[in-house]
Amino acid sequence: MAELSTAAEKWAAERGISRSTLERAGVASGMANMGDGQCEVILFPYHRGADVVNWKARALGDKRFKQKEGGELRFWNLDAVLRATSETVYITEGEMDALALIEAGIPVEEVVSVPNGAPVRASDQPEEQNRYRYVDAGLAEGFSQVQRYILVTDGDPPGQALRQDLVRLLGSARCYFVEWPAGVKDANDFLIRHGPEDLRIFVHEDAREWPVTGLYRLSEIPEPTPLEIWKPGFFEWESKLAFAPTTVSVVTGHPGHGKTTLMAQLWFQICRDYELSAVFASFETRAKPHHRRNIRQFMYGRQERELSDVERAHADSWNDEHFCWIVHPNRRPSLRWVLDMAEVAIVRHNARAVVIDPWNKLESDQPNDMSETKWIGQCLDELMDFARDFNVHVQVIAHPAKAPDRKARKDRPGLEDISGSKHWDNKPDLGLCVHRPKLFEDGERKTEAALYVLKSRYDELGYPCKLEVDYDLNAGRFKATDYRMPYE
Repeated sequence: MAELSTAAEKWAAERGISRSTLERAGVASGMANMGDGQCEVILFPYHRGADVVNWKARALGDKRFKQKEGGELRFWNLDAVLRATSETVYITEGEMDALALIEAGIPVEEVVSVPNGAPVRASDQPEEQNRYRYVDAGLAEGFSQVQRYILVTDGDPPGQALRQDLVRLLGSARCYFVEWPAGVKDANDFLIRHGPEDLRIFVHEDAREWPVTGLYRLSEIPEPTPLEIWKPGFFEWESKLAFAPTTVSVVTGHPGHGKTTLMAQLWFQICRDYELSAVFASFETRAKPHHRRNIRQFMYGRQERELSDVERAHADSWNDEHFCWIVHPNRRPSLRWVLDMAEVAIVRHNARAVVIDPWNKLESDQPNDMSETKWIGQCLDELMDFARDFNVHVQVIAHPAKAPDRKARKDRPGLEDISGSKHWDNKPDLGLCVHRPKLFEDGERKTEAALYVLKSRYDELGYPCKLEVDYDLNAGRFKATDYRMPYE
């Protein structure tokens, strides 16, 4: 590795890092092929004794990274920590944050960085994840002798996920964490904004013990990952309804009242507005021709028969990019099979929402010795775990139990009316109902409907209210009409 160039020194200085800090940490510079030819890079060597077992290069001109092919996955600067037998070690998400701490006066022997950044989400079993094998290796070499691990990860959701995984791997008893003030992303950002002295004081004084199961003070609780809010595409609804990944919604309504079509339109509008993908397990409405026709009409606001071949092709292409369809070969899907297929859609196609429509078409695997109430509760728990584990929204559309007479079917059902269990009302984060007060009047088809927000676990997802809609027969899609109606 070459010595530090003037360009590398200038690049680091713009980020608050001095040449002396770079030299103490063994950082160098050089040339590397970053995919489109040679460019100057700053180099972070990964040592094991006298050997460089890996290196990471970062281009000076942009934020491109490259590691040594076949390099060992290892904490950066681990050798310095092990030689000094440090009792306190600061763990950062990247090498530049580690350099920021060293610049602030934290001894170089007390700072390491993870080698591969943060995951998208926390893992239930981080010890089984290949990305964390460097933690086990470090603990085996002597990193386990450290008395205080201070987690100085980024303040964004991936940084919080990394923090949670490291706590699981290192043990909560010896873990501390730093919560950045509002507007600050990471250690290097703090250094640039406030200077080295303030950074040193902050990480010393703000490091808090990681809470363990028991009694907490409010200041000891790490900030939860904030909900990512998706508004459903009708500006008239303001903040009355929203969806979010990691949550579960249940939608009910009498057959023929439009819940499938209205939910399909909302997911079309969400995927359009937020550039998302969704996967549908739709067992009563076929992808072709029904959903295809809906998407075409949602997109252009005209009946399918009025669209040109070009418009239809464009809508179908958009459909292919944003939606996947789960179709069981024998039309006997179980919940476990649907979730397996949904996981494939999430991994391969980055699906962010999973819609199961309707629930009663799933094959029941209820044990003989278990009540239906308990079984439904377990299924909903599994859906909630799935939503959190994969950072997706899961929506279940479920029919209410059959009404005893036609008059009863005119009344709006609630979540507690879904067949099987009171858990349909208790467990979901969001409960909705689509209801049409009249289907026909004086021989004419009535198109007015209402979407009821029956429950919302979080303020960010809205609050109980009645949202008026009307199905525009000419446009082939719903429109919001009177969103000022009071909730009944």
